[in-house]
Amino acid sequence: MTVLSVDLGTSTTVAVLTTPGQPPRPLESMPSGVYCAEDGTLVAGTRAEELGRDDPARYEATPKRRIDDGTIAFGDQVVPVTDVLAAILAHLMEKVREEPTEIRLTHPAQWGPTRRNVLLSAARLAGMSPDLVLVPEPVAIASYARLPAGQALAVFDYGAGTLDVSVVGATPAGFTVLADDGLADVGGLDVDQALLDHLGRQVAHQHPADWMKVLRPEDDDDRRTRAELKEAIRTAKEALSQHPQTELRMPEPFGAVTITRVELEALIRGDVSRGADLLASVIRTAGVTPAGVGLVGGASRTPLVAQMIAAKGLTPTLLDAPAAALGAHVVAKDTITLRAEDPAKKHVEPATVVTEPVKPDVSGSYQVPNPNVSGAHQMPSGPYSVSGTYPVTGPQQFHFPQQQAAPKKDNKKALIAIGAAVVLLLAVVGTVFALTRPNLPDAQDCKDNTTQDDKGFTPCLRQLAGAVPDGSTCESAQSAQVTGMDEIKGTVVTCQVRDGYAVQYILTETVTGASTNAEAVVKTFNTDRVEADWTGNGLEGQYRATADNGVGVLVFTVKDRPMFGILTKSDGENAELSADNVADFFEKTVQPGT
Repeated sequence: MTVLSVDLGTSTTVAVLTTPGQPPRPLESMPSGVYCAEDGTLVAGTRAEELGRDDPARYEATPKRRIDDGTIAFGDQVVPVTDVLAAILAHLMEKVREEPTEIRLTHPAQWGPTRRNVLLSAARLAGMSPDLVLVPEPVAIASYARLPAGQALAVFDYGAGTLDVSVVGATPAGFTVLADDGLADVGGLDVDQALLDHLGRQVAHQHPADWMKVLRPEDDDDRRTRAELKEAIRTAKEALSQHPQTELRMPEPFGAVTITRVELEALIRGDVSRGADLLASVIRTAGVTPAGVGLVGGASRTPLVAQMIAAKGLTPTLLDAPAAALGAHVVAKDTITLRAEDPAKKHVEPATVVTEPVKPDVSGSYQVPNPNVSGAHQMPSGPYSVSGTYPVTGPQQFHFPQQQAAPKKDNKKALIAIGAAVVLLLAVVGTVFALTRPNLPDAQDCKDNTTQDDKGFTPCLRQLAGAVPDGSTCESAQSAQVTGMDEIKGTVVTCQVRDGYAVQYILTETVTGASTNAEAVVKTFNTDRVEADWTGNGLEGQYRATADNGVGVLVFTVKDRPMFGILTKSDGENAELSADNVADFFEKTVQPGT
């Protein structure tokens, strides 16, 4: 039997082919990007990437990230997402000389029936055989790692689009996904964006107008320049996984810039820390101690990732790129069950059923399996798991060393020194702020939304506002307002600051509610953004800022507290207003004092 296993990634697609009497053979990897020509023809792979450099408006580099969107715009044409994914799979099939008897497609563990149906529909549209098998990626990874029975493996998948974390347990019968979670706003593309913003802070002042064209291309030449810079940034990022520094050649009129690993790690430390914390949380939910952590995805090659995971007392091991595709080869297909519910994301209507697949260059509705009907592609309900054995001749790249407790450090001298410095600092600045540390509200206090001052601030919102209310006009509001969004409910106070800036402080019922609302605002950003961590008044968190056509928005969240803030500025059509301007204003004026 000839088996083809495909791992369609956000930025790269890899596949493994097995023919009778031969070991699994990885095929050449290819970019996951798709280019749409003016006549509607879809081009995938390396050629699409080349065409995209000359005509970026007709190129989508990461179509998998758009699976919830239904359609993708290429210039003046709108194409169904299913067509776009089918173009990638069809191009892959052109590399396979043998007709596969069975095709296995990996997918993120959190994908529900709607997203899986889009993937299966695309596969049929691409002319793939009717014997299609879906395999959750962490199960494929555990299979590749030859996880011994009775042990568990954590999978830390830091890919281009998302960061997904799972814990897989192994039994004599097979594998079971014990727990999983993910960060939709953390991925390798976000690392690229952080580097782009960092470069802007270094060079934008030299030639502001030219840098503005990088941020907001005005014509095809500008778009090509931006695409080339982003490719250079990706290359630099990969180089920093191996070297302490690298040189990045900037477009004219900017000169070359040297970037160090230390700089990169400072930019992404917050996201990596969130990922490491999520990993620890998922492990607690699973209720087992994993024998190790398998690192997959291009961004996981950054040394900081392994360092921060090791700091949690876990043992990280970097796995090879085709791990998921190789592992999918050796999973017992007859006992795979998949997640029954869709994730809490934007709903996409399932495709209409037709009787015959159509060609990849034709738009329309495609046949998908019905999860409620038994048959070859039945999707049982319940937690997904895998039973059955796997061949002992399969790949084995993962080692499971005995975990040892991290040695206890002697911090006594360091604590004495830090304590002396803190005492001296407090003696100097202790009277500057009205909110001194002993009187700061704790996380439990934030549940109280009934105690409010004359401006509508609860104790926790006042802590977040810092000195802003002292020099601004502030008043309570029924809800928070953001252009293009529904009203955000909660305890809201709006302050008119200065220079046209206003800030809304929002207290919600839960930490999750605050995070979800803040993320919804961020998703309205259509241009480049600046991201950074912030601290002050005993709080810490992250902010994200953007600006376009004279409108600036900055969202700042608070770690472990059910509140967040939205800073806005409307300056007509002032093209000079940038995300950096908004971020600078926040740091100097709105960010709570330390």
